[in-house]
Amino acid sequence: MLSRATLFGTLIGFIFLFFGGWIFYDSLATDFFSQHYVNMPAMMEADMNYITLGVLIEAYLLSLIYGKWAQGNYNLQSGFKFGALPGIFVGLGINMVMLGTMELLDIQGTLVDAAWNVVYFGIAGTLNGWVFEKLT
Repeated sequence: MLSRATLFGTLIGFIFLFFGGWIFYDSLATDFFSQHYVNMPAMMEADMNYITLGVLIEAYLLSLIYGKWAQGNYNLQSGFKFGALPGIFVGLGINMVMLGTMELLDIQGTLVDAAWNVVYFGIAGTLNGWVFEKLT
């Protein structure tokens, strides 16, 4: 559970997921998503402690599960394929449920966020593939 590859995969994944998400949502896509909010609270503040903990958990679980899922076939391609699966789960699955229940974003915003999540987690998976290939 705490192999060297898992720990380094967690660290590299955390750095990418934290700063990649921050750059995308806080800089690149801010204007787009602000135009697609439906029921987003106006005075919503981010708590960086919870965000940091959540991203750390995501990075650890991606690394841990990838180590078992790839079954020794560690490379960039298997890493991206693996990472894209949770990206689809989070981006399309969970976002569609949220669209149907809370409707924070409209359908266009939801689909763009889903596509971003596939790429975002795919890259994190690719980084895990690279780390595991080098360290195992």
